[in-house]
Amino acid sequence: MTTTAAPPDQAAGVELFDPPPGRRSFAAGDLVRLVSGLALVGAGALVAEVAQATIEGVEEDLAGAFARLPGQLEAAVLTIAQVVTSFVPLVALVVLLVRRRWRVAALLVLTGGVATLAMVLADGVVINRALAQAFADLRTENDVTAAYPTSTVIASTVAVVTVAAPWLSRRWRQTLWYSVGVLVVLRLIAVANPAFDLVLALGVGTVVGSLVLVLFGSPSAEPQPEEVLAALRADGLDPHRIDREDLGGGALRYDVVDHDGAHYDVLLRTPTERDADLLPRLYRRLRYRSSEVGTRYSTLKRRIEHEALILVLAHQAQVRAPRVVRIGTTDRGSAYLVTAPAPSAPAGPDDLARPEVLEDLWTQVGALHDAGLAHRRLALEALRVDEDGKVWLEDFDAAQTAPPVTEVARDAAALLVESALVVGADDAVAAAVRVRGAERVAPALRMLQPLALPPRTRARVKDHEGDLLDALQHAVNEATGEPDIELEHLERIKPKTVAITAVSALAFYSLLPQLADFDKTARAFGDAKPLWILAAVAASAVSYLFAAVSFQGAVTDDIPFAPNLRAQVAGSFAGLVGPAGAGGFALNARFLQRLGVSTTDAGGSVAVNAVGGFAVHLLFLVGFVVWAGSTGTGGLSLPDTQIVLLVVGVLVVIVGVLVAVPPARRKLVAPALATLKDGLAQIGRTFQNPGRVIALFGGSAGITLTYVVAVACCVEAFGGGISVPQIGAAYLVAVAVATVAPTPGGIGAIESAMIAGFTAFGLADGVAVSSTLTFRLATFWLPLLPGWLALGWMQRNDEL
Repeated sequence: MTTTAAPPDQAAGVELFDPPPGRRSFAAGDLVRLVSGLALVGAGALVAEVAQATIEGVEEDLAGAFARLPGQLEAAVLTIAQVVTSFVPLVALVVLLVRRRWRVAALLVLTGGVATLAMVLADGVVINRALAQAFADLRTENDVTAAYPTSTVIASTVAVVTVAAPWLSRRWRQTLWYSVGVLVVLRLIAVANPAFDLVLALGVGTVVGSLVLVLFGSPSAEPQPEEVLAALRADGLDPHRIDREDLGGGALRYDVVDHDGAHYDVLLRTPTERDADLLPRLYRRLRYRSSEVGTRYSTLKRRIEHEALILVLAHQAQVRAPRVVRIGTTDRGSAYLVTAPAPSAPAGPDDLARPEVLEDLWTQVGALHDAGLAHRRLALEALRVDEDGKVWLEDFDAAQTAPPVTEVARDAAALLVESALVVGADDAVAAAVRVRGAERVAPALRMLQPLALPPRTRARVKDHEGDLLDALQHAVNEATGEPDIELEHLERIKPKTVAITAVSALAFYSLLPQLADFDKTARAFGDAKPLWILAAVAASAVSYLFAAVSFQGAVTDDIPFAPNLRAQVAGSFAGLVGPAGAGGFALNARFLQRLGVSTTDAGGSVAVNAVGGFAVHLLFLVGFVVWAGSTGTGGLSLPDTQIVLLVVGVLVVIVGVLVAVPPARRKLVAPALATLKDGLAQIGRTFQNPGRVIALFGGSAGITLTYVVAVACCVEAFGGGISVPQIGAAYLVAVAVATVAPTPGGIGAIESAMIAGFTAFGLADGVAVSSTLTFRLATFWLPLLPGWLALGWMQRNDEL
């Protein structure tokens, strides 16, 4: 059906909810389009970079084929393409002007100009100039007008339609996008310009249009009060009052009171909800097995119809659930379900604590399962209890007909968890067995895992003290006689697998620049003294022992040394995830959490360890620079005082701006101060134990000294030439420089700074390069393999 907004006079006398804003500042659909456009741009640029010769051959063949077309046909194709190109943005602009969308119309003009400029820049980077000249010659030869829609015109057209579409009716949107499709086809047929950059043009246009919508906002799909009133009246209702309740995620609920006093619940789903579901569904489709993704309906109306069908079937099975009254749609793509509300109130933990309520709940779910239905979202929020203690079920959006055994087991597992959170594992299982029998409760054992639970139930389990799922598994074992079995496999790809793959790819990518100097290192190894290199490798290995000692000193709780040592070794691989050891910090925090340390204390311990290492490094830096100065600094000079003051001034200004701007203060400064507060509190607890203070600073000093020893061994392996204090000063300064480098492990920055420092002290260029690369090989690249093995071992054994 099609509905229109009720005129103001017809809405008189009806109590309506406050109208929603007409514009939304952010929409998930805009983000999806932006990501899609970036993917097109990336694909076009990548293929153009790695396959230019192939593209050139294909496009020259296409150009030759077009040149052989009959002149009249060629002219007709070009004429149609030019007409369509002019038609699309003009129609969008005219429709918006007729509807008095002056601001949006002006935005279209701006969008077209920005997209044209962006495409010109992209074309200048990607397109092959020789190929462009060949097409220019072809146009001259065939007398093809320069007004032919080039890639810049297509990019502009796509951007304009992307911005205009949300403000137009469905028919106009379809018309404009069909016109863009025709233009693309004509562009491929009439090859008077390079055809391949069409992919790039589509991507650039989509990106620009999506960015404009993200920055300036797009119209809200939520219906106005008059629209809801008109739709309900068209369905035969006569509302006296309509109240609105936001369910989140785009789903809306309205409480409707008719003129005769009857109450109705209206569940309305908008296109916003459908768009917001795209990225989460893509993530679930990549990570989970297909059974965990759920059904995606072709339209919102199909989704509403499915829920209505489940409710009707549940009623037939004598399950207490809302009664279906109507199904409807709006002219802006929303769909709604009208039900008679259940004579009940939302269930709470106190309700599940009553034995009669808990048993009735299992009776209702049992009737649902016996009717061949599975709820699939049996969280506490889906339950209601009336005055007589009778349970009602709602929220059947994810319900399934003819469910497999795993879905029935999922419902049972969710109910066991929700009830166990209130009455404990043993009583929860006992109630289920009394009502459903041991043979029907036993399959739930395979689904007693976080991934199988509804999100809100999973969150409550996470906040619950103790291991509730383990207790439930044991209770089910005892009550049903079901042996320990493997949990149902729900994931297609585990996040840790993706992380290891990504870090491995990053490591390989980061290693490529180093391979450019591999021949120098290989030749230098021929003249190197192997015993000194082995000593450097040994010093690198010893540094991990000191790292474990230092980390132990930063943690106020006692932690086992062997897992701690494994975590430090694994950190050598995890450090590739981000600059300044960010990956290693995250790994250590996760390691402590798995040992039972609270999130706050774990973060504080990692911060204390980092602060201790920084303080020790700074102390050694000053000491080695002073020591090196007393023996002659060579060409190394410290920064000028004015430069230091300038840098400090810039930092003060940046901090001042962050404090002055409310969003920056709220999102950056406040969390940083909270982290600093937690870190200071952890430092205070650490300094109450002299042994931990000695371990913290002694371990940090050991790390620094072993690395200095490793550097000195590498220099001696290639003949030496400078003193130990000079080696230490050059290395410590290089590490300080690399700390702010935006590369994993300081790759590139630390090598450059070390070589510069060595040569400034007078070390020969060849020895400086060879010593630095050998040091990095011994302390950075070689530990990657044991680090990767340690990381995998810890993940397999639940230490991370």
